[in-house]
Amino acid sequence: MMRHLYRHRSQVFRGMNMTPLIDVTFLLLTFFMLASHFASSEKVEMALPRPDHNQAVDRKFRDRVVINLIFAGSDRAPAMTFGLMPVASIEELSDRLGEIAPANPRIILRADRRLTYGEVRAVMELIAAHRLTKLQVVTELG
Repeated sequence: MMRHLYRHRSQVFRGMNMTPLIDVTFLLLTFFMLASHFASSEKVEMALPRPDHNQAVDRKFRDRVVINLIFAGSDRAPAMTFGLMPVASIEELSDRLGEIAPANPRIILRADRRLTYGEVRAVMELIAAHRLTKLQVVTELG
């Protein structure tokens, strides 16, 4: 009779062995815990600069040219200056950029916030067409 009970019990338990699945789960858990620890150890705690408390020093470049784009009205082209000299048209600006292109000075582009992006982009493309590679676009944080 005991033999019969033993067979009966083995036939009743027909399921999947969960031991390998639990082992794999614990291995994955261990892996991700260690990986996250190593990833967080690469980030060194430091005080990063914030734009509202900026301590950047305005560097004075000897070889620089400031181009100002000034809002002249919603239906008019922007007024431009090349350094301190006013520029009458985009063609004149192109001529002046062509003259300084061999020296490749730093170009600082200042544009009024009321100008459209297209008006500013046209000047940026002109600067790129003359292969002037040092461009700074000046913004003001509110």
